[in-house]
Amino acid sequence: MQTTLPRYIVHCHTCRLAFDALAAAWCDCVTKSRSLVCPHCSRCFCDAPAVYGRTFWGDAPPSMWERRTQYRESQVRPRPSPPSATPRIRPLVLVVDDDTDVLAIASGSVAELGYGVLAASSAEEALDLARQYQPDLVLTDALMPKIDGREMCRRIKNTPELAATRVIIMSAVYKSSRYLTEATRTFGADGFVVKPLKLENLHRVLRTHLPAPLRGDAP
Repeated sequence: MQTTLPRYIVHCHTCRLAFDALAAAWCDCVTKSRSLVCPHCSRCFCDAPAVYGRTFWGDAPPSMWERRTQYRESQVRPRPSPPSATPRIRPLVLVVDDDTDVLAIASGSVAELGYGVLAASSAEEALDLARQYQPDLVLTDALMPKIDGREMCRRIKNTPELAATRVIIMSAVYKSSRYLTEATRTFGADGFVVKPLKLENLHRVLRTHLPAPLRGDAP
């Protein structure tokens, strides 16, 4: 007797076409809550309205929850080792986020694109690493406790030996154009991107502000 495989049919929030969520691919967005990619329009659910996500998971069968758990466990990445413990790769990117899961995913994504990576979970730690290793670019979350990413950017730009460091600020909360203007004019940021950051957009940001990666030991 042939066994029928489970299915979870949903409708894409963008193109409205139906597909099986249990067979759809996961997106490559730089976020700990990656969503599914519609096989028809290739859009993921990361930018879908919140009510869509609540309905999707509220109606999801146990097999869908199990699939998500297995995927998340497979995506767990340790924080990268300091450059002193590994061959140095330039350009060097310092990733800063107080969410350790997002930090691991974002720094892993940068490393997969061929860049050297440093990771910091606070602005204080990031400033210490920046002074020690002088990264070529800092990719930082905007909202962090004590010193937020924008103030950290201002301090980097006001430090003579770090002033040339490119700083890109990320935010899942501040999304309007006025925050881009504030980040660049008031805090001196070189760019502002909205989270969740898709891998292709992350690559575009790095290509815009940095030369191609060169592997090898630091002189």
